[in-house]
Amino acid sequence: MASSDTEQQQSKIGIKKVGASSVIDPGKSITYQNCQELEDLIKRLVGENQTRIILDCKNTSFMDSKVLELLLQLHKELKNRGGAIKITGLNAVCRDILLSTRLINVLFVYEDIAEALRSYP
Repeated sequence: MASSDTEQQQSKIGIKKVGASSVIDPGKSITYQNCQELEDLIKRLVGENQTRIILDCKNTSFMDSKVLELLLQLHKELKNRGGAIKITGLNAVCRDILLSTRLINVLFVYEDIAEALRSYP
C-alpha cells in the first residue's frame, strides 16, 4: 500500500488561480503515462469556462510526443474559445523538443509566469 500512496503523491498535478488564469504545475515529466490526467484537468477547466491556462513546466524534465499532440489540440481548442494555453519555465531539453518539432513557433512559450500573465490582453 505504501507504493500506491507514493505513486498517488507523485501523480498529483498542482493547480492555482492567479487572477483570471489557472496555473498548472505537472510536477514532473509529462509523458503518455500521465498525459491523460493533465488532459482531464485542463478539459475540466475549459468546461468551467476557464480559458486562460498557464502550464508551468519548471519541474518538468521531459515531454514526449503524446504531450505535444495534447498541447496542439488544447492550443486550437482554447484559441477557438478566445483563450490560450501558455507554457512557462521550460528547461533546455523541453525547449529543444519544441524547437526541433517547430512547435515553439506555434505554441505560446514564455520564460516565467509573470511574463505569460502580462501577455494576456
